[in-house]
Amino acid sequence: MSCIFCRIIAGEVESSKVYEDDQILAFLDLHPVRDGQLLVIPKKHIDHFSDIPDELAAKIFLKSHQISRVIKEKLHPDRMGLVVHGYGVPHAHMVVVPQHHEDDITAGKMAKIEDGRIIFTADNLPASSRDKLNTIAGVIKDGLLE
Repeated sequence: MSCIFCRIIAGEVESSKVYEDDQILAFLDLHPVRDGQLLVIPKKHIDHFSDIPDELAAKIFLKSHQISRVIKEKLHPDRMGLVVHGYGVPHAHMVVVPQHHEDDITAGKMAKIEDGRIIFTADNLPASSRDKLNTIAGVIKDGLLE
């Protein structure tokens, strides 16, 4: 099993879970643009978001929306963004992004110039500590239970 998200689902790779049921999993992004950025994924390996059955896609969107409200209330970003871009990991996912700046979704923090071209990569973003991720995950989990 080479997909990192499938390995997270299987418990082979550590994650800071925010929500889990029999069909979906939400966990904090290891390389967030802003604290609280997380991913909501189907547990079944599906490469393209557009290939997710409608009912499951609606469930992913609804849970992302609910989590967004909790993040806004608990972490106080200016805005919340939901992104499905299809790159990075070949496993469908929605990215929930707390926004404090208009570039937070375009991720100017991820830009670097290489061979005269602008390249966007998470390599420029420092990894958050597991303690920090688990603390934020706890705040969001508690908010979902309120």
